[in-house]
Amino acid sequence: MLQLTEWETSGPLTLTSSQRHVLETRFEAVVRATGHGDEVTVRPGGVVGGVSVSGVPIVVRPKIPIDRVLFMTAYAADPFRWEENWSAIADVDDLEDGMAALFVAACRRTLQRGLLRSYRTVDADLPMVKGRVRWNIQARRLAPLPVASRFQVHDDDITENRILREALAVLRHSRLTDPALAAGVDCLWRSLEHVRPLREPLAALDAISWTRQNEHYRQILGLARVVLENAMADLAGGTVGTVGFTLRLHDVFEQFVRTALREVGGLTETEFPNSWRGRGLTLAESGQVPLVPDLGVRIGGRWRFVGDVKYKRDAGLGHEADLYQLLAYATATGLPDATLIYAQGPRTRTTHEVRHAGKRLHLRHLDLSASPAAVLNQLRFFAERMA
Repeated sequence: MLQLTEWETSGPLTLTSSQRHVLETRFEAVVRATGHGDEVTVRPGGVVGGVSVSGVPIVVRPKIPIDRVLFMTAYAADPFRWEENWSAIADVDDLEDGMAALFVAACRRTLQRGLLRSYRTVDADLPMVKGRVRWNIQARRLAPLPVASRFQVHDDDITENRILREALAVLRHSRLTDPALAAGVDCLWRSLEHVRPLREPLAALDAISWTRQNEHYRQILGLARVVLENAMADLAGGTVGTVGFTLRLHDVFEQFVRTALREVGGLTETEFPNSWRGRGLTLAESGQVPLVPDLGVRIGGRWRFVGDVKYKRDAGLGHEADLYQLLAYATATGLPDATLIYAQGPRTRTTHEVRHAGKRLHLRHLDLSASPAAVLNQLRFFAERMA
């Protein structure tokens, strides 16, 4: 096993070309030659997880405790019920095991009353008339049978369960070290393997409309999204078998902060969306130089808050490039203030008054090594000051 830590340079290593390719493409690693034969040093970026390349595991661990990564993932999936599954991940020390434990616990709790059932439309050729005849097809046939029919059925072979099936298929092929956990994944798989496979589960998930009927599936489908988005297969171009599961911690941290601030502020996803990409915010009057802030609140056509999130350590005064970016957001939105939240740094607050611009740039730092309740309290404190 090759074990590394995010943002830390390893000692001298000897890598195969496939291992180097996976480290550079999936883990955003910088690989440098040492000058001694084929030895290199590796400095992974902000991507953590486990990958198996030709049967050899490569594991990149986060600097913060793994259960904190899982806490942020669970909270972003459901800020109201994340604590229900906390006992399943509180002592986990492996990212793949932790993600599987979190997903299994959430599924067991949600599915204890059975799989969701609903109506769906079926097109089939039948020996009798059932439902409606598809005359656009039937009229072109020479024989009266079979009959091109369209009818409704009420069962559990629906989009929501098909997405769960695809997530479980990923977890069944993950590197799970706990036999009891692997058995739990297999048990859930047996309850869902009868539903049809889904070719584009993420696209189907994006298209789901939430109603009172399927609302209780929101958490497990949120976790299914994390599994499906971060699963990996065949990164070596088909020449070497490569499977695994990784998380980009900047994305995890950003979504966690956004969800927590939205929940504390009582805002909707329309007022505080997950992304401002393609929504017309530009720095230039001409509409050029598009900007995409991590955090932004707009109500009634007016900007109320803008900010950014950085998964990095800050000494207290902010990084220059980050401050320039924050100033651009404040300028483009016409707000007098903008806030930057770092993942680590001193607890003291810093505000920069920008010369000749009338803008205030607020810097805040979270302590992710604290307990989940303490981290949420820090964000509530930030939200009160922002308001």
